Amino acid sequence: MWQLVKTYSVVLLLVFSFVLTGCNDVKELQNSNYATAIGVDYKDGKYESYIQMVNLDQVATTEGGGSSEPQMLVSKAVANTFEEAFFEVYQTAQERIIWAHVTSIVLSETAINEGFQHIFDALTRYYEFRLTPWVFGTNDSIEEVLSITGFFAKTSLDTIIHNPIRSYEQSSTIRPIKLQRLAREMFEPSQTTYVPSVSVDHTQWDKNREDEPKLMINGAFFIQNQNYKGFFNLDELKGLRWAIPDTQRASLVVPDEVNTEFVLILKDPKAKISSEVGGDSPSFDIHIKAKGYFTNRTSNQNLLLETIIEDSKKEVEHQVNQLYQLGIEKNVDFLNLEHEMYRKHSAVWKQLKEDGKLIINEDSLNNVTLDLTLKHTGAILNKTLDMENIE
Repeated sequence: MWQLVKTYSVVLLLVFSFVLTGCNDVKELQNSNYATAIGVDYKDGKYESYIQMVNLDQVATTEGGGSSEPQMLVSKAVANTFEEAFFEVYQTAQERIIWAHVTSIVLSETAINEGFQHIFDALTRYYEFRLTPWVFGTNDSIEEVLSITGFFAKTSLDTIIHNPIRSYEQSSTIRPIKLQRLAREMFEPSQTTYVPSVSVDHTQWDKNREDEPKLMINGAFFIQNQNYKGFFNLDELKGLRWAIPDTQRASLVVPDEVNTEFVLILKDPKAKISSEVGGDSPSFDIHIKAKGYFTNRTSNQNLLLETIIEDSKKEVEHQVNQLYQLGIEKNVDFLNLEHEMYRKHSAVWKQLKEDGKLIINEDSLNNVTLDLTLKHTGAILNKTLDMENIE
């Protein structure tokens, strides 16, 4: 009997030892700080790093119905290298900083121009850091961008720099991009990639009759072969949405914003690029297929459905051709025609490169065509409502 008691005691002692050992290095959640965004600027030969931290306890409270003002912190450090500036934050950190919750990276135009490769290399060397944050650029103050809150006392986690997909699904202007995709496309031969640009808008929203600044997409920064190609605003990039596979829902104003006759919503446009090699340079055709529906008419002019479709086709084709010509002027392959050559005719692409010849010139794009299917609701398609005669 005594031997059995001793055996049980030893077993219990071993069990408690394992339990205590397993919990010995557990860190209390409240004893850690969680970085949620990183900002990088480059001025006067020095790097400026910004770290955003959000009170995650408050996020849970807000989701449960709380209404207190968002609590966010933004730090700033300056050093000769990005790594030094990044590590400066530890000098004033009151508790351990966890980097696994970073969901956004915001870069200034000068930081992109200086070279994103160095920043990417420094970030990905740390084991806590993931390749899944969204990447944005800005010409505004990074500190201000990281300090903008969401609607109704929500933190920055409910803004487009942390969660861009929901607004993009509703209005596809510039597609958002994650770090892993950006890195892949930057190092892909002849591929042009781009980073959405965010700015702070002070005019569209008011809160209790006071300005309520909010973030907006205002263009994109383009990169090809790891070289910065420039910033272009939304108006210049209207044709881009019809030629990329990411677009989900976009509006089309016909014939233009000044002389609007009707507005369409086009969903899931799909573009196919075909190329031919022969002669002095390759040639390309772009064929786009899309479905759409009406959202607005501005006149009672009785247009035939065929006329409306034809006018819509002309506008989309015009926007794509206009973007192509801008690319020729600015030396930016917006439509990734050269990358199409690299993928489909790699031997010819390589030979043209070795000979120092231009792969893309002002005559390379032959045709842009749109195959458009419109859904409508009968007679209401060709008339506006006469409010005076509604019974």
